[in-house]
Amino acid sequence: MGAQLRISREEGALPCEVCGFRTMHVAQVVADDGTVLGRTLVCTTCQLGRLRQEPAAEPDSPPDEVAAG
Repeated sequence: MGAQLRISREEGALPCEVCGFRTMHVAQVVADDGTVLGRTLVCTTCQLGRLRQEPAAEPDSPPDEVAAG
């Protein structure tokens, strides 16, 4: 079972405590069948920053390509 976040366009935005921008929204957490599971606060600016950061490579992970020997 998955869930989606739905941000209302009618409700105003609040200042975010982390980034300071007025991009904090109240979002509904909605199940695949449309049932509202709850509500949460989401900062669209902070979320975009997290998506742009590339995950750090694990130190013990093998390289993506191996040179032919």
